[in-house]
Amino acid sequence: MKSSIRLQSVLVLLFIITPVYGQDGNTNMFDYPAGLTIAYGTGRFAVTDEYISKEKYTGTLPYFAFTWSRMHETYGYRLEFMYRSSSEISNNNVSAEIVEAALNNSYLYPLSPLRVFGKEMFIYLGPASEFYFFYNKPKIAVSGFDYAQSFAGLLSLGGRAEAVLPFNEKLQLESTLGLAIFSLGLRMVDSEEEDVSPVKLLTLFAGTHGFFDIGIRYRIFNGLSVRAGYALQLTRMSSWNPLLAASDNLIATLTYEY
Repeated sequence: MKSSIRLQSVLVLLFIITPVYGQDGNTNMFDYPAGLTIAYGTGRFAVTDEYISKEKYTGTLPYFAFTWSRMHETYGYRLEFMYRSSSEISNNNVSAEIVEAALNNSYLYPLSPLRVFGKEMFIYLGPASEFYFFYNKPKIAVSGFDYAQSFAGLLSLGGRAEAVLPFNEKLQLESTLGLAIFSLGLRMVDSEEEDVSPVKLLTLFAGTHGFFDIGIRYRIFNGLSVRAGYALQLTRMSSWNPLLAASDNLIATLTYEY
């Protein structure tokens, strides 16, 4: 998982250096795609969950998400639910059922536009909150009342930045960066073996959940657009038995704009 640790460093750096510019309400170009969005994708997933094992499990994990967003005169609001599940994440001949789910909302505030290659780039920045849940159940034999499963959760406050670079009224480039900064963490613990609380307050360095994506959006006609993109996601918890999960994904979306 060394590559996943490097990915965490990149996410933190990108969050720090993201420029804070924004929207010009007089533009007639394609801009923020507010509305209802359905997303589907798939990608490579890797996890080391040391509550279960120090071994890395890998496989393909599908991606489903539903988003509602709306732009007001001075700010935007975004609400998203994401769900991922597979029983084919494996290490050699041992497979595991993995479930990831997240509910997040964010407020996005535009400032002044930035000129890039003669075009106006619109950047939205604001606070975000999220509940993230992870579940891991390996398919291994156990005896007696013992069982092999693990779960973790993060209730987080952080930030979200979105950049939109319209090329014309049909096509635009989009990118998003999100990062949890402070979290209330939940982790499965063995109360018979460890005297440790399953709930802790976590900083960015002890409980990290971040993502970055980039994609191209095409407006089919007014009110309907599609998007193809690439996304990276990282989750890290170190205050208990360490958990480190990372994935890269190809994602397609359909948005009904209003």
